[in-house]
Amino acid sequence: NFWLKARGWSDRRCSGGQCPARCICITMAVEVERITVIGFGSLLSEISARSTAPTLTGFRIAKVWGFRRVFRHPAGLFYERGIVPEGTMEMSSLSVEPAPGSSIVVAVMELPGTDWAGLELREEEFQLLKMPYHLLDGDGSEEPAGHGFMCMPYEKDEDLIAKLGPERFHKIYGQYGLTKVWEYGQDSGILPCPIYLRHCVLATRKAGDIAHASFLDDTYLVDRKSTIREYLKLRPDIMDMQPPEDLIGRY
Repeated sequence: NFWLKARGWSDRRCSGGQCPARCICITMAVEVERITVIGFGSLLSEISARSTAPTLTGFRIAKVWGFRRVFRHPAGLFYERGIVPEGTMEMSSLSVEPAPGSSIVVAVMELPGTDWAGLELREEEFQLLKMPYHLLDGDGSEEPAGHGFMCMPYEKDEDLIAKLGPERFHKIYGQYGLTKVWEYGQDSGILPCPIYLRHCVLATRKAGDIAHASFLDDTYLVDRKSTIREYLKLRPDIMDMQPPEDLIGRY
């Protein structure tokens, strides 16, 4: 009872034999459990991360070896929010992929275990897989500082459709004319959604110089040749764009 009251909980619901005592134990166990999450885009900003997960703890900057960031897949959410420029291929969100010898600076944080369902829904186009992360000053050869769940792409769209189901896939993508997510080739011409790219750049600035430089130099367009630093030199207008008024707090 002391444990419950210390957290503002009450066990009255179990009085009178209406609820078996083990229900409290299960609830307590879920509350205690925390999951470690690795963010590689907008979550590099603690402010942005807290807008998604207000109860996060232990926010810190780290490094993941053997990966690079790539703008390679469309996000139906960008169409829903009206931030894809009409008549363009500027619809891509951010993901990561294996790249031996490369590394990315990331944010690591803990979330309550009860937030798992919300995390899966927020990142439903991805697989959430456990990956090692390292301290910033390491070279990748040392023991990991820990492990966390990181958003990973599917190899084939059929795997994503199998996970979501055809109706959900149509709601997220199909209604906007999108028939594929993870199968855009290097010559497809898909480009970052400008408002989202700006959001990521601003987020990484807040995370410090090391994180910001990593985002600019270790993040690529779908061609896997052009870095975001190079792309922004060609498109400096992106950093002057403003999100729709109802999304200013988010982007």
